[in-house]
Amino acid sequence: MRALPQPRTKLARAAAAGLAIATATLGLAACDSGAQAPPGAAKGVTLVVPTSQAPWNPAYAKLVAEYQKETGNKVELRNFPNPDVKTQEVNDIQSQKHTFDVFQINEQDLPQFNVNGWVQPFNDVDPSYKPDTQIYSYSNVAKWEASKKVFDASGKITNMPLLGNVDIFVYRKDVYEKLGLNVPKTWDEIISNGKKIQEAQAAKYGGVFRTQGVAGTYAASFEFQALLNGAGGAWFKNQGTDWTPTANTSSGVQAATWLRELAQLGPSATTTMGQAQAIAELQNGDAAQSYLVAAAAAQLEDPANSSVAGKIGYAPLPPTPSGKASSATGLWSLAIPAGLPSDRAKAALNFITWMTSQKAQTMFAKEGGIPVRSDSYEPSDIPQAQQDALKAMKQTAENLPDTPTSLRYAFSTDMLNATEPALQNIAAGSTPPKDGMDQIQSALQSIISKAGLPTG
Repeated sequence: MRALPQPRTKLARAAAAGLAIATATLGLAACDSGAQAPPGAAKGVTLVVPTSQAPWNPAYAKLVAEYQKETGNKVELRNFPNPDVKTQEVNDIQSQKHTFDVFQINEQDLPQFNVNGWVQPFNDVDPSYKPDTQIYSYSNVAKWEASKKVFDASGKITNMPLLGNVDIFVYRKDVYEKLGLNVPKTWDEIISNGKKIQEAQAAKYGGVFRTQGVAGTYAASFEFQALLNGAGGAWFKNQGTDWTPTANTSSGVQAATWLRELAQLGPSATTTMGQAQAIAELQNGDAAQSYLVAAAAAQLEDPANSSVAGKIGYAPLPPTPSGKASSATGLWSLAIPAGLPSDRAKAALNFITWMTSQKAQTMFAKEGGIPVRSDSYEPSDIPQAQQDALKAMKQTAENLPDTPTSLRYAFSTDMLNATEPALQNIAAGSTPPKDGMDQIQSALQSIISKAGLPTG
């Protein structure tokens, strides 16, 4: 998922805080003063840790400084452009140079790192390790079940989320109040509200959404995931046991129809509406509503760059038919490279444990990070806008299902090569929703067959 531009104020940094998921929680042994090091963890070591160039880097750097002060260890935090983090880590593990002591991994890349054995289970480093129940599960993102090639409650812990991200609904409170609109509970209501805004000319656009497809990248597909979940659909019949594609079911076609209707609320040039463009249309006051990654709240509340700071409302997205959160998740996780010498692996686990402790995550939230713990969502002395955003994030996090709501497949890149252009064409109106989902269905059937995964 594309990193967002750097917010300039502390309020902006703080507003980027938190979303998570909570149906099945897990985590690390921790306490307010920081978690204890695993047995045998080295003292006074230097850790080399890669990270992405993202809005939450200043918050992360402050955590690192506090970790060094408290533990006596040193950390060399190496910043790379978002896509280069994976490249650097893959090169390092394949060459077995072991430059890095900790891997920071984008959610969509976690399956590849697990399938290839590039990370090691935490219990291989410390047999007594147990997860902390205050850390959100994010649909079991930390537990890899190798036999099924999925994340499942029965799997081994091979990573721990550092930063959570989910989509939330954002809207102009002043426009909604002027027109007497209610915060929507369904996708149809979002579309209806957008049409009313257009008819009343209360804003230039009734809504602006991310409809630009980028082949091989989780862009338009990321936002579409919430629509698919909200319609009660799924990409596959039962991931892990029956990988029969189900893209073109009635639910899939409904989600695609919503996508087209949402796109019609915004600019006609739908193929140019990426994440940054959608945020910009909100910032300049032209768009009355959207749904975006929670970290975007930082930019919307930055008075130096946003004309609508203080005018934005936040709410969870419409739920699935079963009442669960429909939002996709976009996480960064920390893992221990496979083959790392024992002393360095223990130091790495100590670092991950500390970074996900209550003390660290509460500090993270205050400084603009997105906490992954249920007990770190209410830092003191924060602006009302941040509180509103945090509330929407927390509600989403606590209502996510056990089955992942995002792409966590070893074949995700191949899949995105098919979904991105098809969804872009559906949004643009150049391909009817049913035809577009039929195209995706055919592509997924080929991908699953090539991967040799079980169906039927």
